[in-house]
Amino acid sequence: MPVIGYSHRPVALGRRGMIAAAHPDAALAGIDVLKAGGTAADAAVAVNAVLAVMQPNNCGLGGDLFCLYYEAATRSVHVLNGSGRSGSRAGLAELRRRRMERLPIIGPPTVSVPGCVRGWAMLLERFGTRPLGELLQPAIHYASHGFPTTSLLSQSIREHLPANPDPEWRRIFAPGGHGPGFGELLTQPDLGRTLVELASDGPEVFYRGRVAEAIARRLEADGFLTAEDLAEHTGEWNAPISTTYRGVRIYETPPPTQGLTALQGLNMLEGFALADYPIHSVEHLHLLVEIVKLAYADRDRWIGDPAYASVPATALLSKAYAERRRRDFDPAKAQSYAFGDPEGDTTGFVVADGYGNLISVIQSLFNGFGSGVVPPGTGVVLQNRGRHFSLDPSHPAAFAPRKRPFHTLMASIATREERPVLGFATMGGNGQAMFHVQVLTNLLDYGMDIQEAIERPRFLIGAFLPGDPDDVMHVESRVAGEVLAALEARGHRVRAAPEFFWRCGHAHGIVLREGTLMGGADARGDGAALGF
Repeated sequence: MPVIGYSHRPVALGRRGMIAAAHPDAALAGIDVLKAGGTAADAAVAVNAVLAVMQPNNCGLGGDLFCLYYEAATRSVHVLNGSGRSGSRAGLAELRRRRMERLPIIGPPTVSVPGCVRGWAMLLERFGTRPLGELLQPAIHYASHGFPTTSLLSQSIREHLPANPDPEWRRIFAPGGHGPGFGELLTQPDLGRTLVELASDGPEVFYRGRVAEAIARRLEADGFLTAEDLAEHTGEWNAPISTTYRGVRIYETPPPTQGLTALQGLNMLEGFALADYPIHSVEHLHLLVEIVKLAYADRDRWIGDPAYASVPATALLSKAYAERRRRDFDPAKAQSYAFGDPEGDTTGFVVADGYGNLISVIQSLFNGFGSGVVPPGTGVVLQNRGRHFSLDPSHPAAFAPRKRPFHTLMASIATREERPVLGFATMGGNGQAMFHVQVLTNLLDYGMDIQEAIERPRFLIGAFLPGDPDDVMHVESRVAGEVLAALEARGHRVRAAPEFFWRCGHAHGIVLREGTLMGGADARGDGAALGF
């Protein structure tokens, strides 16, 4: 057998509601909302707020949010772009004036406007039935009174401690020079205070009130954001992008996210009888890797903020373009690919409610602990999405004022005959599009249940660890050694990864089948799927 082991957890089952999220306490908070009659939107905010407290390395109030929402009443899918823009002082000329050769990875210059909190408010305004203050109560409790630190969070704090000079971050997460160990209590009283103010005063406290003032003051000297940038921020409701695959319509979040990349990969794979390839054989993995490389080459050339650049999404998603693009695939050897011409650290969770609504959410600070910057008195870790701007003035994602950066964040919903059959999201930064392709093909080509589809071995391409070349292929070690050797013989640069490699994403999904909800949570993380 080319694959060792199957599911380590059972599929979660329910009829009236389901949460699949990256921490059990977050899932429980969402279940409580659903049991009290709340909608998927209500539960999503409660889930996200708890995750913001318990996974401060992955997500939080200082980050961005995207979601797909299936509205049962209209049988339609909506996109909430809850991402922020670069500061009004940003731009290539300003970089030169500051004598900066590049954008750093962390620190104040990487901070763009955090869109999460405004996104919560917009989601509740359109699809919610509960007040924000009520939904924030579990998060307030865990921030103010503390919670046992998971092994993954404890490791993340230790890993980021040497590189993060921010005194406020160190005071909160590593007092005395070290962070909490596994199972030790982590309290965040400043974050608790911020959440209490949000509960009583609403999102204006974050964008115009005390928190906004603290953010602007912290970034005044060496960031690009101003108080006016925060005050003027708003999210957007958009239409999703989609394609068909094996008789199912797959929706993804549109640019500036990389959702288009997963859809391109599926379009190209549709031309192959994938189910005839033995799962995780050399033929199967070689095909997926090469198709993903083709899609990523287009991603890196074409995706940016549609408000500032013409992103040819329709052309990139056409079946004719997929046919042309797949001709570059060579079944015998690995290749590097140029982009085509179509004209010739994060948390993802899913909620299903008893009214037929479904939401897939992706929310992130980008890197672990984002920029590493915490404005004093707020407890809010600010994201570093701004590091993803290009310094090439001709690129769609060129660094400029009040512009949304390219986003690795993406979320997915699938429907059949306008009825939802799947909600799916995963963390994993640049790897998210390739993880979507792998899990969705496990479901739709190989007929796996959602838990097995998530747990099956994954690969990850790219320089994700120190010393990695750009084309390295990490493959989880549950794939047999002879398969890895055969991939190397075809020209792939392969490295065996841990059997459940955390960099291969923490995925969560819900499948809907004949009125039953089936949830899956990733064994690579701390998550849980709970239904009732």
